[in-house]
Amino acid sequence: MVEVLSMPRAGKRKGRLLEFVVMAVTVALVAAFSIAVDGFATLGNLQVILSNSASLVILSCGMAVVIISRGLDLSLIAVMVAGATTFSIFINADIPVLTALALTVAAMAMVGLVNAWLIAYVEIPAMLATLASAMFVTGLFRFAILRGEFLLLLSKSNPAVIFLSGEVAPGISTPVALMVAALIITWFLLRGSAAGRTIYAMGDNFQAARLTGLPVRTTTIVVYVFAAMAALCAGLVTSAASGVVDFRTVTNGTLLFEVILVVVLGGIPLRGGRGGVWNIIIGVALIAVLRNGMTLLNFTSQTQDVLKGLVLMVAIVADNYLNPRDTETDAVGDL
Repeated sequence: MVEVLSMPRAGKRKGRLLEFVVMAVTVALVAAFSIAVDGFATLGNLQVILSNSASLVILSCGMAVVIISRGLDLSLIAVMVAGATTFSIFINADIPVLTALALTVAAMAMVGLVNAWLIAYVEIPAMLATLASAMFVTGLFRFAILRGEFLLLLSKSNPAVIFLSGEVAPGISTPVALMVAALIITWFLLRGSAAGRTIYAMGDNFQAARLTGLPVRTTTIVVYVFAAMAALCAGLVTSAASGVVDFRTVTNGTLLFEVILVVVLGGIPLRGGRGGVWNIIIGVALIAVLRNGMTLLNFTSQTQDVLKGLVLMVAIVADNYLNPRDTETDAVGDL
């Protein structure tokens, strides 16, 4: 087992600089919205921000692990919606909740396994493999299962839906509890497991990791199955809260961009090899505050998309500057 190659001191300082800038911008936005928007700086609105950010945090945990390994998962939102659809169909058919959950987990894990197999064994670039997977899953569910419909309604009286949209303790909603659990599991995977050390090694120098005998193929399976499970969890939270599974979440692409934006803004380079749970929290904090403030200011969804797209472009340019390509390792393990 080899240790992950450390970044040069200058690279680390540049990476930290982005984190500090994002945190400063978040604090500035909180101050501005607190002054300009009535009701922003309240405990109730904080709870709304946390609940509304739960699915984004969970999705970002999955995407972060993938990107740290120098991969990319464009099927994340498709799996999220497909998982929610599968679970909803089962519980609407009065199948016991635990059985429905086990079947759904198995189905979505299979999607993650297929992604990993295409990437690790067939050696298709991650971007192409997961894009194809997203198109296949979306098409299969919309036309073979939902018969072309975009929406699937959930029964609000179902105990599983009530639990997922309710509270695990006074003042602590189930989505927030699942969000915290996702962060803890992600931290353990990255920092407390052998797979985590391999993930960082793959992102730092994929070819070196493979040549030194690290289990890069097995770890790729762990990475993409973990991402699929994170997507499923986010899908269950989102569908239970809204009472509907909406496939337009996949087709409009906005949520996928937000997830990538969170990861990049948080300081996880698209080149991989660095980052962790703290970076996810930083990125989500900025996006959650920005999204909530714009909503309270009655910005249209189109205006919000324009602003978030602009932020994403700035973040990618900043990432390119702060984490420049390594000509020695760039040819192997690319997105």
